[in-house]
Amino acid sequence: MTANAFAEDVQAALEAGMNAHAAKPTDMRALCATLLSLIKRI
Repeated sequence: MTANAFAEDVQAALEAGMNAHAAKPTDMRALCATLLSLIKRI
């Protein structure tokens, strides 16, 4: 989770090997959806 929410920050995180990007302030619906999509991959 990061305060960096610009499109280039998201892209940099994904290029660095992160599975997803979650910015602050936290959108709980988006966070839960992201976590569920990652859990389903396991």
